[in-house]
Amino acid sequence: MTSATRFTSLWDELLSEGRVTATAAEIRARTGSSLGSVHVAVAEAQRRHLLFSPVRGLYVLVPPQYRRQGVVPADWFLDDLCRHLGRRYYLGYLSAAARHGSAHQAPQVTQVVVDRAIANREFGPVRLRFYADVRMPQWSVMAATGPTGSLQVATPETCAFDLAEMPDRGGGVSNVVTVLRGLTLDGDELKRQAVQRPRAATRRLGVLLEHADIGVDLARLPEIAMADRNTTPLDPKGPRVGKVDRRWHVLLNATIEPDE
Repeated sequence: MTSATRFTSLWDELLSEGRVTATAAEIRARTGSSLGSVHVAVAEAQRRHLLFSPVRGLYVLVPPQYRRQGVVPADWFLDDLCRHLGRRYYLGYLSAAARHGSAHQAPQVTQVVVDRAIANREFGPVRLRFYADVRMPQWSVMAATGPTGSLQVATPETCAFDLAEMPDRGGGVSNVVTVLRGLTLDGDELKRQAVQRPRAATRRLGVLLEHADIGVDLARLPEIAMADRNTTPLDPKGPRVGKVDRRWHVLLNATIEPDE
């Protein structure tokens, strides 16, 4: 068997085993080839859209149905990518909301919260946006089943707080309200997280949930929100003008449009 044939067979073997990714070290071990031979083989495979590399040393196999575009959806390889880079992560913001069934439009990018910085990546139509947050190991996550394995996804409550803290990552305050209406939230879990979260996020989330009017129990959240006399802008990037919501200590510097 020639080297080229050996590598071509390997891609099919890995796919038949249910594998989606392989490292350079694994490829060397499976073929008994030198590192130089591996580099030549994967370059040829990438040219033929048989695999692609999202990060040095990790290769994602492309099954026949995706070979025209040469990439697979992000949730096929996100867990392996973050593990390869040694990062903790969870699917967040609108990407998490979509997983929980709250998406009036498909997210244009895959939004991922990580404990240490990772550069954003794009592979054709697949766009990954990483947001580093050293606090993220504190927030509640859940395991979800992806097409090829498990994914770490923000719980609905973590998703809600993240969107309230950074509404621009959810398309702005009006869109965040629409997203919140599609989430099933637990009042006790919201109270638990409110103690850990920045007060500004709790205040903003309180206003947005009241406007969303989804019947979630907000008991004790106002008490946490009013622990000091500072005010929080509803839109963190908006002008510091507008009325103040006295219940939540929020400056209403943005209009929350009704969800028609």
